[in-house]
Amino acid sequence: MSESVRLVQHSDGKTSIRIDVQITDEGHLMFSGQDAGEAPERFFGDEDYEYWLKVDASDKDRVLLALIEKLYSGNACAISELKEFLRSKGISCVFDSYV
Repeated sequence: MSESVRLVQHSDGKTSIRIDVQITDEGHLMFSGQDAGEAPERFFGDEDYEYWLKVDASDKDRVLLALIEKLYSGNACAISELKEFLRSKGISCVFDSYV
């Protein structure tokens, strides 16, 4: 079973935008979006526009490291903040230290 997260759910009354990301059963990272309403009608001549971005399972760990770098680079509290974030999402982690 794949897990998914909704990244964007937006509507201005004329156009709605939805973007989701999931890890597929095959382990790929798949972003999918749909724009519906006035904007896609104006640009594409159809009332909805669907699009995808797939990252192969073999590159998923590189994406993870790049995102962690983007979020925490230069942050001296990176480990403690990441630990709290993981716990808030119900993701188990083990913190240890040596004094």
